[in-house]
Amino acid sequence: MILDLPSTSSGTVSKELVRLRNAVGAMAMGRVLTLLVSVDEGRADAAIKAANDATRQHPARILVLVSSNSRGAERLDAQIRVGGDAGASEIVVLRLYGELTRQEAAVVTPLLLPDSPIVVWWPAEAPADVADSPLGRMAHRRITDAAAGARPTTQLRRRASSYQAGDTDLAWTRITRWRALLAAALEDAPFEPVDWVTVSAEAQDPGADLLAGWLAASLNTPVTRVRSAAGTGLVSVRLERASGPVDLVRTEDRGDTATLSRVGSPPRLVALHTPSLAGALGEELRRLDADEIYASSLCDGLTRVRRGGTRSAAARAGDVPAGPAEIDPAAREAVASDALPETPTDRASSEEVREEVEVRLSLAQHDQVRVHADRDSLARAVVDALVERVEGAVGARGVAHVVLTGGSAGTATATELVARSRAGELDARVWRQVHLWWGDERFVPAHDSDRNDAQADAAGLTDLPVLKKHVHRVPSGSAPARLGEAAARYAAELATWAEAPHGVPEFDVVMLGMGPDAHVASLFPGRPELALREPTTAAVPDSPKPPPLRVTLTLPSINAARAVWLVVSGKDKAEAVAAALEATEDPSLPASCVHGQHETLWWVDAAAAARIGD
Repeated sequence: MILDLPSTSSGTVSKELVRLRNAVGAMAMGRVLTLLVSVDEGRADAAIKAANDATRQHPARILVLVSSNSRGAERLDAQIRVGGDAGASEIVVLRLYGELTRQEAAVVTPLLLPDSPIVVWWPAEAPADVADSPLGRMAHRRITDAAAGARPTTQLRRRASSYQAGDTDLAWTRITRWRALLAAALEDAPFEPVDWVTVSAEAQDPGADLLAGWLAASLNTPVTRVRSAAGTGLVSVRLERASGPVDLVRTEDRGDTATLSRVGSPPRLVALHTPSLAGALGEELRRLDADEIYASSLCDGLTRVRRGGTRSAAARAGDVPAGPAEIDPAAREAVASDALPETPTDRASSEEVREEVEVRLSLAQHDQVRVHADRDSLARAVVDALVERVEGAVGARGVAHVVLTGGSAGTATATELVARSRAGELDARVWRQVHLWWGDERFVPAHDSDRNDAQADAAGLTDLPVLKKHVHRVPSGSAPARLGEAAARYAAELATWAEAPHGVPEFDVVMLGMGPDAHVASLFPGRPELALREPTTAAVPDSPKPPPLRVTLTLPSINAARAVWLVVSGKDKAEAVAAALEATEDPSLPASCVHGQHETLWWVDAAAAARIGD
């Protein structure tokens, strides 16, 4: 719903919000923050779209302050968007004319959500001192974008001179993947200090400046910033060590990939995952505390960076890589047509085609089921495959994302994985790059035995060589009023590592248990959560299986995974396994609605497989 209010006042807008909330059910209590957007008329539409997309993971009241004609008569035109026109948020667009363009704080104050954090975003030009500006003084978090304004490097110097806790910049957010790749490259042998660093980028690239500042502050080593041609963006980073350099170089097509090479390892192609404007904004909305690393990079590191000459001169001197490393084609995933199985020719008769299709379907159905004698042998087989899949993912992309499941089969799998770790059979270098998630969680207090993560902890989860910060738990609690917030916070955590367009990480494996009613995660037969198509998570306030309060991934989130594995054991599941295998996208059998992008496997023990084919 869109409501236009020409020549209005803040008080009238506030009253209309209350009226609309009562009329159409737009509940302010579901908003977790107030996002203020200060923008000019030319950038307003793009900013509104980005804010709307970003707050799908952080439901907010979005107040967009559009500076229109500052010389005209004083006037306020407002537009309220709720419901389908505002996604998960409430959007109020306030167009300011005349003197009101200099009174943004006064206009917006009556519309702020009570007792909720306030975030201000300037999509383009921002005040010289953002923290001491009228909007900045009322905010917990202040987001600028040096790359969108004039003279980005000058803007960064201003930010450094006036920095206060809560300031951040989207140029910093966009280099998150660069920082992660460089940090991971130094975690492995040889464990040598970095002697010097060279960052290559075009002159006016604030992300490159911040990356250089981060390296200077973090490594306490000389950092030189050399210039590449205009329009090339951030090109490369070289970390020079005694044994040889570590080079991270963007591919020449300026795509979202780079090559990572170092002595002792073959070069590999890595994804940079540069976020969109909405993605970068959403990343910053997930945290309201001060970013101390950004502060150190901006205020301390930037002053240490030395300005060098041109990249071409540095390349001739051997100080920077001349270009991306050559990648062995065998290391890439094979997708060529000659790798596909034979298919019927165009000259085949319709009967031959039909027979061929039936054979293929039969083989495909048989191939998607793995039957093992009992729960223990099932767990061993699942872990064998999981370890192989994780090693392949980390080798190919430098990271792996795995979704764990609870229940008896899930706990048996976790127990087996922990046993491998305790026996020293898991490569710590690989598993430090693994992120663990849960497909659903009971909304009960932390450490409650009903929680899936508590069951995994009891199995020895902390003994896995996975970094603590890479274990992503669903927020705990017990108050029904906080359930929606827990789902939103888990969605925000997922969005931190999200892959466009799915809003969740590129899950390598999603493991799911299944109940006797064929439910998976906390998606139960006939429930409205099955019909959700946009959110990545859902709050389940009245689960038919206790405990009633739950948070779950939605079907689009699960089905965005490379592989979905249903891990099921026990004779009480046999009928549901057989029914789900025979069905397709049947809401009465949620397990029939899940599938991976490249693979869907059923891992079952003999008891659970007893009714297949009946």
